[in-house]
Amino acid sequence: MFLEFMTPEIFDTLVIASVAIGLLIAWRRFRQDLRKLLPEDAPEWARARYESSNASSPSSES
Repeated sequence: MFLEFMTPEIFDTLVIASVAIGLLIAWRRFRQDLRKLLPEDAPEWARARYESSNASSPSSES
């Protein structure tokens, strides 16, 4: 048959690898979203929190 090599161990490894890759991609996207600038219509409380968190970060001192 075509998939004779597909033992339960190989199948489990493929599933775990797929989940791990998906989590890495999701984490990367989450980090990108956190680093974006706030949109113009963001609420004032969000804008104040964003500005205070950027003021304390060492990377903003250039």
